[in-house]
Amino acid sequence: MSLRRIEQSTHVAASPEAVWHAVTNVDVASFRHPAYLAALGIPKPMRAEVVRSGVGGARVAHFENGLRFSQEITAWTPGEHYAFTFRPDAGFRVACVLDLADGPFRMVSGAYRLTPVAGGTRLSLSSDYELRGAAGALLGVPVRLVLWLFQAYLLRGLARNAERRDRRPSA
Repeated sequence: MSLRRIEQSTHVAASPEAVWHAVTNVDVASFRHPAYLAALGIPKPMRAEVVRSGVGGARVAHFENGLRFSQEITAWTPGEHYAFTFRPDAGFRVACVLDLADGPFRMVSGAYRLTPVAGGTRLSLSSDYELRGAAGALLGVPVRLVLWLFQAYLLRGLARNAERRDRRPSA
C-alpha cells in the first residue's frame, strides 16, 4: 500500500474571499458534469455542505447516486487553506466495480490552498490516495488520469462560481 498525491492549480479572476466561499460552500450542481466522467461511471457530485466549520468540523459531499463522502476538516484557515479526509459511504462504487470504501483504490485526503496573485487567486487542489494489492498496482495509471480529469473539472467549476460571485454588485 502506498500513499500517492496528485495536485493541480488554476488562476481564478476573483478575490481569495470569493474563492474561499466557492470552496467551502460548493454549488456543484451548477457544474456541467462531463460526458467522459459519466462514461467512466463517476457519479455527478450534487452539493457539498460544511456541517461544522473549523478543524475537527465536518463537510458532507452528496452525489447523484444517493451516496456521500463524509469529510473531517483537518485544516481551516479562511482565505488560505482548507484540508479534509475522505470517508465514503459503504458501497460507494465508481466505474461499477471500484468500491471506494473497501477496494484497491481509496481516497485518503484532499486540500485546497489559496494564494493571492496579480488579478485574482491561485487555487490549488491536492488529493492523496492509496492503491492496494495487485489490483491497485494495475490501476495506477488509469486512477491518476481519472483523478487529474476530476480535479480539473472541480477547479473549473469552483473558478466559475467564484468569478461569478466576485462580479456581483456590493450591497
